Amino acid sequence: MLESALKRHFGYDRFREGQEEAVRAVMDGEDVVVVMPTGSGKSLCFQLPAMELPGVTLVISPLIALMKDQVDSLNRFGLPVTFVNSTLHPREMEERLERVRRGDVKLLYLAPERLRDPRFVRMLEQADVSMLAVDEAHCVSQWGHDFRPDYLRIHRVSRAFPDARVMALTATATGKVRADIVEHLGLGKGGRKKPRVFVHGFARPNLRIGVTRCPTHDDKLLRVLKALEDWRTGIIYCSTRKQAERVVAKLAERKIEVPLYHGGLPDQERERIQNRFMRHQVDAVVATNAFGMGVDRTDVRFVLHWDIPGSMEAYYQEIGRAGRDGAPAWCELLYNFADLRTQEFFLEGGNPSRETVLELLGLYRRRCSKRPLALPADHWKDELSSTHNPMAVRTATLLLERAGCIQREEEPGSRTLAVMASEKINERALAEQLMRAEAKAERDRAKLDAILDYANRHECRHVQILRYFGDETDLGSSCNACDRCAAGNEPPPEVFPEETWVAVQKILSAVARLDGRFGRARIGELLKGSRSKGILESGLETHRCYGLLKDWTLAAIVAAIDELLQDGCLEQRGRDYPMLGITERGKEAMWRKVQPRVEFLAAGASPEETEPDADLVKALKSWRMRRCRTAHVKPFHILTNRTVEALAVRKPTTPEALAAVPGIGPSKLEKYGDDLLRMMRAAT
Repeated sequence: MLESALKRHFGYDRFREGQEEAVRAVMDGEDVVVVMPTGSGKSLCFQLPAMELPGVTLVISPLIALMKDQVDSLNRFGLPVTFVNSTLHPREMEERLERVRRGDVKLLYLAPERLRDPRFVRMLEQADVSMLAVDEAHCVSQWGHDFRPDYLRIHRVSRAFPDARVMALTATATGKVRADIVEHLGLGKGGRKKPRVFVHGFARPNLRIGVTRCPTHDDKLLRVLKALEDWRTGIIYCSTRKQAERVVAKLAERKIEVPLYHGGLPDQERERIQNRFMRHQVDAVVATNAFGMGVDRTDVRFVLHWDIPGSMEAYYQEIGRAGRDGAPAWCELLYNFADLRTQEFFLEGGNPSRETVLELLGLYRRRCSKRPLALPADHWKDELSSTHNPMAVRTATLLLERAGCIQREEEPGSRTLAVMASEKINERALAEQLMRAEAKAERDRAKLDAILDYANRHECRHVQILRYFGDETDLGSSCNACDRCAAGNEPPPEVFPEETWVAVQKILSAVARLDGRFGRARIGELLKGSRSKGILESGLETHRCYGLLKDWTLAAIVAAIDELLQDGCLEQRGRDYPMLGITERGKEAMWRKVQPRVEFLAAGASPEETEPDADLVKALKSWRMRRCRTAHVKPFHILTNRTVEALAVRKPTTPEALAAVPGIGPSKLEKYGDDLLRMMRAAT
């Protein structure tokens, strides 16, 4: 009986949802794909059969730290389990493999990189392998959020064990990813039966999920303070290290000490913070997505996202760290459309355009064909016209290396790239790498589109999550555990005053008349009555909607547009250059048949200063010239004249306000932010 084996090996009285079916299928000799969220007991689905089957089970696991944690945990049960990875001395590795050959080990954990070594694979062939368990199986799919090329070797290696069952496991896999897992692991082919697929556990009714529109970072801070007061124990996720540092500083100003965790901290410091959190010595952490693996505190009562994540997979994994004890927990995404710029920066950085790759190749061939040249990515990007994103330069450099166009070395502890250009170019290899890069860019954009759709769609949050991951659990007519379903039970909002209705109609009318031809920034300028270059070049100064909200600040107009996007009255169309369109709900609102749920429309209807401070313009241009001479670049690479004038008008004194100035993206904010803020504060 499986229940008695569960009790004997692990001390549990019963299976969790979804475990028993998967265990029974693999015990019956079937190949299995298991999709279950982190914390749902996924690992037991292969650990229990491994104890009951003859021979050894090989577990492919991508993370050395996680591998060691699982082995240590199983050893505490007295189970015959071990691992081999790069941390072991060769003699120790040989001793462990000898135990495997003798049949003294039931579970052997190894990293996918081990499969590169033919000698290692031949040693494995001497063992009696009964099952191959592929953990984090989404890594085999280029549609997965953490593609690892070494996972593609698993199928070739598995042919050496034709009688071994295969179990693929992952916490987050859409239908496309599941199909890729089946295809790339060779399941259902070469005489193998079609695998059984189990998708369970994505329904988390104890999680109260919400998306809150926050027009400013001060609004976000209020939500964080409320979560700390109401729920106390939790994680606040930020998209960048810099942002996490700012949030910690904001809390410190309120006399609230919360530790900071990100991947740039020394290993010992990260371990110290994580241990303090796990031992209940601190109750909250501000972190980037580096805070994740190994975090299994059951009483996490809230997870807040200060910024929008880059994918549904990342979002679900992170909110999944809340409420693992089954008690209610609060998960809130603090949404500001402007924050999307950070994810767009990451998207461009991870997916440089074909033009950037080819321009960089030409640059390397001109500068690095006779001898290696070691310069930071920041320097190379300043010589390019197609991008000013250092991440894109590093990614493009890796692509060129894979294509054999260059040789590259990265200095440890620095961002300096030493590059030597190859004499000849393999056009076929380069074309293949470019094609793969374009396909990856499309996949990554689709992932970002999915999380944006989730934030804006008027539908139950839990239903959207289940549909995305292919879990067919029926939640009925209402989950009663998300802001969308709760909104249906709330009293109707107060009736708009006439001036707010008029503003709503003006915005919706402008979008409808422009019929998806312009984005939110240009439509904002149109309604403001701006004389910007974009407006004049588009001929929009003669449009009938020009200047309809001339007494509003441009920031207030854009915030109102974002509110109507959030409400579902407007939608974005297109990927590379999103354009605004009106929805059916928007058309009904334009005719006052429905009232949008918006809160900030009338908040900024006040005139703004329009003349730049001449002294500040002069100071900014002098500073810019000094930076140009130091970096050996042209002035517009530092700041354009338009950005200089915008700074001299707005005079932002906080990082959040500075980030909202056109032309100040995440890269410039990190590089020049401190200098600019000092100048702004001196001028106010």
